[in-house]
Amino acid sequence: MRAFRIIGPLKGEVVEQKVYEIKANEVLVRVGACGICGTDIHIFKGELPLKYPVVPGHEISGEVIEVGSEVQFFRKGDKVAVNPNLYCRKCYYCKRGLVHFCENWKAIGIHLPGGFAEYVKVPEFLLHKVPETLSFEEAAFAEPIACCLHGIRRLEISTGDKVAVFGLGPIGLIHIQLAKMSGASLVVGIDLIEKKLKIAESLGADYTINAGSKDPVKEIMSLTEGRGVDKVIEATGSPKVLEQALRVIDYCGKILVFGVAPPEAKVNISPYIVYRKEVTIMGSFTNPFTTEDSVKLLSSGVVKVKPLVSHVIRLEDIVEYFNRIMRRDKDIIKVLVKPG
Repeated sequence: MRAFRIIGPLKGEVVEQKVYEIKANEVLVRVGACGICGTDIHIFKGELPLKYPVVPGHEISGEVIEVGSEVQFFRKGDKVAVNPNLYCRKCYYCKRGLVHFCENWKAIGIHLPGGFAEYVKVPEFLLHKVPETLSFEEAAFAEPIACCLHGIRRLEISTGDKVAVFGLGPIGLIHIQLAKMSGASLVVGIDLIEKKLKIAESLGADYTINAGSKDPVKEIMSLTEGRGVDKVIEATGSPKVLEQALRVIDYCGKILVFGVAPPEAKVNISPYIVYRKEVTIMGSFTNPFTTEDSVKLLSSGVVKVKPLVSHVIRLEDIVEYFNRIMRRDKDIIKVLVKPG
């Protein structure tokens, strides 16, 4: 089999290696498609404490090729999506149902070989069947949609809420759709790139703001008669944007911190505003128990992902596209790798 490996900071290669041998509770999956995520870029840049080489890629769809002797619910030929997060199901947090905080957490594509390869091995409990009508490219979005769905559920958007989404990469564009699905009466998308703003409008955004030419705070306050929005989704990871979110949030509003900021980043927050407006600021991490519903949303067409795919590439192209993403290439929305 062929696999792409990160062998050190800013270094990657495609290699030939043996197909994985599976354990009794594992399934061998032929990778149909695997999305490039920001986490893959962090690994490539050497920003995570991992041992090289690493086969990255955790947004995986594919076809079951082989099943272990103890596998009960999957058969050869099944089309599947993968939840990459392995939980021990034994530690303090797992026993409380908080599996995404597992003290022994590992992830496919980070700690274990991932989907930038022709094959990947997966424990049965992390697989989800997808219908034949769903393409591999679409099914590869099951993981990022599941993560967004967890955040949306934490945010508790009510019918009639006004929502602002800062950052319209793939995650922000998914959030736009989930916010509308949840009953928001006004969804505003904010970004610097016109291409992304246009896609947001086509996916249901009621209003978009180019933050490069207009002040998002002034625009949002004007749209809402000076009151602000009920919910904000911060999907950029920029501390400055989180500060803007606090300026546009209405009384009893909630701010979801979804974008991943550098660990050392700091934000200037007015405790008085949080106190006076009864503002809630919350985070969202991974996808506990949301992958099955994510597949349903994809299958029904409620969440559309085809408009998000800007590039489909081979294993040999990964380093080039990692570099393009790091240069913030404006043509890139979502890149999918097709190892075969």
